[in-house]
Amino acid sequence: MNSSLLNDYGYLKYIKSIEMPTTPFGYAAARVVAQHKSSWQVVTASGEYRADLSGKYRYDLDAKGGYPAVGDYVLVQIAKTNDLAVIHELLPRKTVFYRADQWHAAAIQIVAANFDTVFVCMSLNRDYNIARLERYLVMAKESGADIVVVLTKADLCPDVELQLEICRAVAGHVPVYAVSVVDGAGMEQLAPYFAQGNTVVALGSSGVGKSSLVNALFGQEIMKVAAIREDDARGRHTTVHRELILLPGGGLYLDTPGMRELGLVDAGESVAEMFEDIEQLADACRFSDCRHNGEPGCAIRAALANGELSDKRYKRYVKFQQELSYAEDPSGHRAQKTEFFKQIHKSIRANRKPGR
Repeated sequence: MNSSLLNDYGYLKYIKSIEMPTTPFGYAAARVVAQHKSSWQVVTASGEYRADLSGKYRYDLDAKGGYPAVGDYVLVQIAKTNDLAVIHELLPRKTVFYRADQWHAAAIQIVAANFDTVFVCMSLNRDYNIARLERYLVMAKESGADIVVVLTKADLCPDVELQLEICRAVAGHVPVYAVSVVDGAGMEQLAPYFAQGNTVVALGSSGVGKSSLVNALFGQEIMKVAAIREDDARGRHTTVHRELILLPGGGLYLDTPGMRELGLVDAGESVAEMFEDIEQLADACRFSDCRHNGEPGCAIRAALANGELSDKRYKRYVKFQQELSYAEDPSGHRAQKTEFFKQIHKSIRANRKPGR
C-alpha cells in the first residue's frame, strides 16, 4: 500500500480505532493489506511493515491455514532494526473466497479473507455473460459473506432495465445494481456497503471495471486503468496483485486481478441453491435415480419439452454437475483431501449466516 495514502487518509488511525485481536506477549496483531509474489504488507497499530513467514510457519504450512491472503489477521513479531515483520500465526478467518488451484487438482487457492460483502462485477458490454455470472455467484456463496451483483458500464448498454431483469432472475435474492463511473449513475447505491470498518471484495473478469470502480469510490485515480480490446471488449490485467484499500469514508475495498478461470471446490450446496428450480424438478421425477435421459416420468424432460425450463440453463446445470464430479475424482479415483482444505471448508460453513 502506498505510504502517502496512509498519511493522507489516516489508515493507522483507522487500525487503532478497530478492535484488534488479543495477542500473546511479544506479538502484535496485524492485517494483511497487500500480497506480492513472495512477501506481504501488513498494518499494525504502530505502523506498516513488509512481512515474511517464520521458518516454523513455512514448515507447517497446511496446519497453519496455508499462505496468508489479503484481509487476513495475523500475529507478527516486529524486528527493531528494520521495517520487517515476521508472521507467526494466522488468526481464524470469518469469510474466505477460494478457488481450485489450476496447477494442483486437489488443492485450493485462497484469494481473499475476512470481508463483509462480495461485489460480483460484470460489465454491460460484449463481455456480458450469464454463465460466468452464475459461476461467480456459486463461488461467492461459498465464501460465507453477503453478495451484491454490480453491473458496470451501464452507459454502454442500450437497455439497462432489461439486463437488470435478466440478472435478477439468475441472482435470486441477491441485490443487483447497474452503475456507470462515467456519469455516476447508480454509484450512490453502493455507498452503504462501505460503512466504516466494512470490507468489500470485488471479483470479476479483466476489463469489467473493478479498478475504475474503486477510483470512482475513492475520488481520484489510485488504481491503474487500461483500455479494453475493441475486437472482443475484453480487458487486460491492470491489477496484478491483491490490495486492501482504505476509502475516505472508512470502508475498505479489496481489488483482485481478473479471473476467468474459477474451478469449483466442493460447491455442491451452492450449485443446488443456484439451480433450486432444477433440483426441485429432479425431486419430482418418478424414479429417485432418474438420469433425465429418457426415463418415463422425468419431470426435467417434461419441463424442457413444455418450455418451463430453458435448454441453455439445464445445460449449464449439467456442466456444473460434471465439473463437481471431476473435482471430487480428477484422476479416476477419489482425490485425497488435505487437512488444510477440511479446516477451511468447515470454518466457512460454520460462519455462514442464514440466507447466505
